Amino acid sequence: MKKIAIAASVGTALAIMGLVAPAAAWAAAPAAQVFVAVKTPEAIDAEWRAHLCALLPQPCDARALKLHRPRGGGAADDYVVLSEKPLAMAWLKRNPATNAWQLERLHDFSSYAAALQRERKSDDPEANFSLAAALYPLSEGRWAVAVTLQESESYSGGGASYVTADFVPLDTPPGKPIKAVYSDIPYWCSQSIRACFSEKEYETSKHCHDESRGSLRIAYDEPSKAGAPYVWRYTWLQSVWPANTGPASNKRTSVSFTNDSPKAVDFCGGGLQR
Repeated sequence: MKKIAIAASVGTALAIMGLVAPAAAWAAAPAAQVFVAVKTPEAIDAEWRAHLCALLPQPCDARALKLHRPRGGGAADDYVVLSEKPLAMAWLKRNPATNAWQLERLHDFSSYAAALQRERKSDDPEANFSLAAALYPLSEGRWAVAVTLQESESYSGGGASYVTADFVPLDTPPGKPIKAVYSDIPYWCSQSIRACFSEKEYETSKHCHDESRGSLRIAYDEPSKAGAPYVWRYTWLQSVWPANTGPASNKRTSVSFTNDSPKAVDFCGGGLQR
């Protein structure tokens, strides 16, 4: 299969979704379309959290909102807000003259998260659902968002976080159950285990923790026939730095895997994959 180049503007994604005029970059190859976090949203609207919560399904936790802009596409007043409670993504326009926000499109994933929580039969207070700040291409004109689940472990002198992703399409018809296209994909992890326990060890050791970190990369190949889904190829990048060793011992590895073999990934020692 021929590899598709992964360089495209977010304007392509927004145009395909009918959110901006389909002007430029129609011929650009697909790639994950990343949203850029707005660093000082209060400079735009001091009450933006309350204003945007009012446009989202209720109840809404204003503290769990994150405001973004589409990278390289859209008009100057186009925004994307990501909400954890409810789990939702909303496309917005802001009128700078009136400081009013207009809801353009809403994707509500709260029912999906609730069903997933029931399926897991877990009441772990450390478990946290959120949406990654990106869109992922499924096929020509179809996009998905990553519903991520972060689970954490805490222990004396260390801890770990494991994030898996379900890639959920944006075009599920109203009233139909939302189903992931790809599930339980290792997305990110971090683990730190203390290895020094005495004052002398802390003074003499080059490194007092066993540490590992990992993250996912995705590339896209052309489908076998026109209109078919893109072929996703996963690469897991991980670094492992053993305790009591210098920085030169921080080894980095790269592992390829498929939707059928996500558990082939070390995932910072295994994590809490479902």
